[in-house]
Amino acid sequence: MEATMSKFAIFYGLLAIGLLIVWIFAQFQMVYRAKSNRLWQAMMTVAALILCGVTVVVIGDLSDKVTGLGSALILLVLAFWPKGLTKNSVVANVNTIRQFAAISKIELTPVESVVELKFFAGEMQIAKLKFNVAQKTLVAFLQARIPKKRLVINKG
Repeated sequence: MEATMSKFAIFYGLLAIGLLIVWIFAQFQMVYRAKSNRLWQAMMTVAALILCGVTVVVIGDLSDKVTGLGSALILLVLAFWPKGLTKNSVVANVNTIRQFAAISKIELTPVESVVELKFFAGEMQIAKLKFNVAQKTLVAFLQARIPKKRLVINKG
């Protein structure tokens, strides 16, 4: 029996590897990390593990195994996608990465033991992140990157 892969499986495998490379790069760009949703990460990890198990045990075709394992890798990358602030942008999830220049307003509000940042493009809120970083540290970081009139500091 010859092991062959379909073009879709090759594409999907390369897509998963490419996404993993971007994820690794994004990990090294983070200056301040936002709190992650542990429940979301746990659910996605369980789904990825189930998918890996089913793929390895049940499916016999190499093309199907590459697609299944690629899907599991994509689930893990999405589950653990970094959220936070880089030197020049905010990363809220895979599809919400904005340069500070494209953000019209940032609202900073201390909430209990965390600092909540809301990011706006025009009048629309595009992201909300929570940080376990001192408010003074975040204010200094943001003021060095955006005009002071775009940073709104609310009292908790």
